[in-house]
Amino acid sequence: MARSSFYAWLEAEQARQARERADGVLAHEITVIHLAPKGAYGVPRVHAGLRRLGRADNRERVERVMRARGIVGVTRRRRRSLTRPSGSWGPLPSS
Repeated sequence: MARSSFYAWLEAEQARQARERADGVLAHEITVIHLAPKGAYGVPRVHAGLRRLGRADNRERVERVMRARGIVGVTRRRRRSLTRPSGSWGPLPSS
């Protein structure tokens, strides 16, 4: 590694720590919004809630913070069809 790269990394330490603190504050706000409806909200609704509160954070950042903290919304169950095709039917003969 080049010496200049080391010093650039060393100088960026304060910026990394500031970003971590900002992510912690954002994670707290996300948790408050997420837990209000019993943990049902995912990224789109949490992001909309943050926008209503005046936070102009990027949706990808909200997604990254939620993923890092293990905050997930509730997904709906898939609908199952009642009728299923039989496996004994093959392709129709061509005429």
